[in-house]
Amino acid sequence: MTLFALIALLSLLNTILPDFIRNYLKVSRLWGSKNSKEIQRLQAEVTTAREEVEVVRNAEHSGEYARTIQIMRAERKVQEAEANLKSARGMENLLKMGIDTTAFYVSKVLLFIITFIVSVRNRGTPVMIIDEAISLAPFTGLLSFPTGVANAISVPAWAFSCNLTFRLIYGFIEKRKA
Repeated sequence: MTLFALIALLSLLNTILPDFIRNYLKVSRLWGSKNSKEIQRLQAEVTTAREEVEVVRNAEHSGEYARTIQIMRAERKVQEAEANLKSARGMENLLKMGIDTTAFYVSKVLLFIITFIVSVRNRGTPVMIIDEAISLAPFTGLLSFPTGVANAISVPAWAFSCNLTFRLIYGFIEKRKA
Protein backbone atom coordinates (compact mmCIF):
# COMPACT_ATOMS: atom_id res chain seq x y z
CA MET A 1 0.00 0.00 0.00
CA THR A 2 2.88 2.41 0.66
CA LEU A 3 4.25 1.87 -2.85
CA PHE A 4 0.79 2.68 -4.19
CA ALA A 5 0.66 6.00 -2.30
CA LEU A 6 4.34 6.84 -2.89
CA ILE A 7 4.05 6.59 -6.66
CA ALA A 8 0.76 8.51 -6.67
CA LEU A 9 2.35 11.26 -4.55
CA LEU A 10 5.45 11.44 -6.75
CA SER A 11 3.27 11.67 -9.85
CA LEU A 12 1.17 14.42 -8.29
CA LEU A 13 4.29 16.36 -7.30
CA ASN A 14 5.78 15.86 -10.76
CA THR A 15 2.63 17.37 -12.26
CA ILE A 16 2.07 20.31 -9.91
CA LEU A 17 5.40 21.31 -8.35
CA PRO A 18 7.35 22.43 -11.46
CA ASP A 19 4.55 24.74 -12.61
CA PHE A 20 4.17 26.06 -9.05
CA ILE A 21 7.89 26.81 -9.01
CA ARG A 22 7.75 28.54 -12.40
CA ASN A 23 4.54 30.54 -11.88
CA TYR A 24 4.35 31.33 -8.17
CA LEU A 25 7.59 30.70 -6.33
CA LYS A 26 9.89 32.59 -8.73
CA VAL A 27 13.20 31.19 -7.54
CA SER A 28 15.00 34.17 -9.10
CA ARG A 29 13.68 36.36 -6.25
CA LEU A 30 15.81 34.38 -3.81
CA TRP A 31 19.03 35.44 -5.53
CA GLY A 32 18.32 39.17 -5.51
CA SER A 33 19.38 41.15 -8.48
CA LYS A 34 23.11 41.65 -8.65
CA ASN A 35 22.55 44.19 -11.43
CA SER A 36 20.33 46.42 -9.29
CA LYS A 37 23.28 48.64 -8.31
CA GLU A 38 24.22 48.89 -11.97
CA ILE A 39 20.63 49.75 -12.86
CA GLN A 40 20.48 52.36 -10.11
CA ARG A 41 23.73 53.88 -11.40
CA LEU A 42 22.37 53.95 -14.96
CA GLN A 43 19.09 55.46 -13.74
CA ALA A 44 21.06 58.21 -11.98
CA GLU A 45 23.02 58.75 -15.20
CA VAL A 46 19.76 59.16 -17.16
CA THR A 47 18.46 61.64 -14.57
CA THR A 48 21.69 63.61 -14.71
CA ALA A 49 21.61 63.68 -18.51
CA ARG A 50 17.99 64.92 -18.51
CA GLU A 51 18.88 67.65 -16.04
CA GLU A 52 21.77 68.64 -18.30
CA VAL A 53 19.36 68.98 -21.23
CA GLU A 54 17.18 71.33 -19.17
CA VAL A 55 20.20 73.38 -18.09
CA VAL A 56 21.37 73.69 -21.71
CA ARG A 57 17.89 74.70 -22.90
CA ASN A 58 17.57 77.38 -20.22
CA ALA A 59 21.12 78.73 -20.54
CA GLU A 60 22.08 81.92 -22.34
CA HIS A 61 24.03 81.22 -25.54
CA SER A 62 25.93 83.46 -27.91
CA GLY A 63 23.97 82.20 -30.85
CA GLU A 64 21.08 79.99 -31.89
CA TYR A 65 23.39 77.60 -33.72
CA ALA A 66 25.57 76.99 -30.63
CA ARG A 67 22.46 76.51 -28.50
CA THR A 68 21.03 73.93 -30.95
CA ILE A 69 24.32 72.00 -31.07
CA GLN A 70 24.59 71.86 -27.28
CA ILE A 71 20.96 70.72 -26.95
CA MET A 72 21.53 67.98 -29.54
CA ARG A 73 24.64 66.76 -27.69
CA ALA A 74 22.80 66.72 -24.36
CA GLU A 75 19.85 64.85 -25.91
CA ARG A 76 22.23 62.31 -27.44
CA LYS A 77 23.66 61.68 -23.95
CA VAL A 78 20.11 61.08 -22.67
CA GLN A 79 19.41 58.62 -25.49
CA GLU A 80 22.66 56.72 -24.86
CA ALA A 81 21.99 56.57 -21.12
CA GLU A 82 18.42 55.33 -21.72
CA ALA A 83 19.67 52.69 -24.16
CA ASN A 84 22.24 51.47 -21.60
CA LEU A 85 19.54 51.35 -18.91
CA LYS A 86 17.18 49.42 -21.17
CA SER A 87 19.94 46.95 -22.04
CA ALA A 88 20.81 46.41 -18.36
CA ARG A 89 17.15 45.82 -17.47
CA GLY A 90 16.83 43.35 -20.34
CA MET A 91 19.89 41.42 -19.15
CA GLU A 92 18.51 41.33 -15.61
CA ASN A 93 15.16 40.01 -16.85
CA LEU A 94 16.93 37.43 -19.00
CA LEU A 95 18.95 36.27 -16.00
CA LYS A 96 15.82 35.97 -13.85
CA MET A 97 14.01 34.04 -16.59
CA GLY A 98 17.02 31.72 -16.93
CA ILE A 99 17.08 31.02 -13.20
CA ASP A 100 13.33 30.29 -13.14
CA THR A 101 13.53 28.04 -16.19
CA THR A 102 16.49 26.16 -14.74
CA ALA A 103 14.65 25.63 -11.45
CA PHE A 104 11.60 24.39 -13.39
CA TYR A 105 13.56 21.78 -15.34
CA VAL A 106 15.74 20.75 -12.39
CA SER A 107 12.62 20.03 -10.33
CA LYS A 108 11.10 18.02 -13.19
CA VAL A 109 14.29 16.02 -13.73
CA LEU A 110 14.76 15.41 -10.00
CA LEU A 111 11.21 14.13 -9.55
CA PHE A 112 11.54 11.99 -12.68
CA ILE A 113 14.77 10.45 -11.39
CA ILE A 114 13.18 9.68 -8.01
CA THR A 115 10.15 8.11 -9.71
CA PHE A 116 12.41 6.15 -12.06
CA ILE A 117 14.54 4.82 -9.19
CA VAL A 118 11.45 3.78 -7.22
CA SER A 119 10.04 2.09 -10.34
CA VAL A 120 13.24 0.21 -11.15
CA ARG A 121 13.94 -0.91 -7.58
CA ASN A 122 10.39 -2.21 -7.12
CA ARG A 123 9.67 -3.43 -10.65
CA GLY A 124 9.11 -7.00 -9.47
CA THR A 125 6.68 -5.97 -6.73
CA PRO A 126 3.03 -5.55 -7.65
CA VAL A 127 1.43 -2.29 -6.52
CA MET A 128 -1.94 -3.98 -6.15
CA ILE A 129 -3.44 -7.33 -6.93
CA ILE A 130 -6.95 -7.25 -8.31
CA ASP A 131 -9.49 -9.95 -7.44
CA GLU A 132 -9.99 -12.71 -10.02
CA ALA A 133 -13.65 -11.67 -10.36
CA ILE A 134 -12.55 -8.47 -12.13
CA SER A 135 -11.25 -9.28 -15.56
CA LEU A 136 -8.47 -7.22 -17.12
CA ALA A 137 -8.50 -9.66 -20.02
CA PRO A 138 -6.84 -7.88 -22.91
CA PHE A 139 -4.39 -5.96 -20.70
CA THR A 140 -3.51 -8.50 -18.00
CA GLY A 141 -0.02 -9.17 -19.31
CA LEU A 142 0.71 -5.52 -20.02
CA LEU A 143 -0.44 -4.25 -16.61
CA SER A 144 1.52 -6.86 -14.68
CA PHE A 145 4.53 -7.02 -17.02
CA PRO A 146 7.68 -7.25 -14.95
CA THR A 147 6.01 -8.81 -11.88
CA GLY A 148 4.76 -12.06 -13.38
CA VAL A 149 1.81 -12.04 -10.95
CA ALA A 150 -1.62 -12.62 -12.49
CA ASN A 151 -4.18 -9.78 -12.21
CA ALA A 152 -1.59 -7.43 -10.72
CA ILE A 153 -0.75 -3.83 -11.48
CA SER A 154 3.02 -3.33 -11.78
CA VAL A 155 4.96 -0.29 -10.61
CA PRO A 156 5.72 1.03 -14.14
CA ALA A 157 2.08 0.65 -15.21
CA TRP A 158 0.89 2.40 -12.04
CA ALA A 159 3.45 5.23 -12.46
CA PHE A 160 2.39 5.72 -16.08
CA SER A 161 -1.31 5.74 -15.25
CA CYS A 162 -0.84 8.14 -12.31
CA ASN A 163 1.24 10.56 -14.40
CA LEU A 164 -1.25 10.46 -17.24
CA THR A 165 -4.25 10.90 -14.96
CA PHE A 166 -2.77 13.79 -12.97
CA ARG A 167 -1.63 15.56 -16.13
CA LEU A 168 -5.10 15.24 -17.66
CA ILE A 169 -6.78 16.54 -14.49
CA TYR A 170 -4.25 19.38 -14.12
CA GLY A 171 -4.65 20.33 -17.78
CA PHE A 172 -8.42 20.35 -17.40
CA ILE A 173 -8.21 22.57 -14.30
CA GLU A 174 -5.79 24.97 -16.00
CA LYS A 175 -8.02 25.13 -19.06
CA ARG A 176 -11.03 25.94 -16.88
CA LYS A 177 -9.10 28.77 -15.15
CA ALA A 178 -8.30 30.46 -18.44
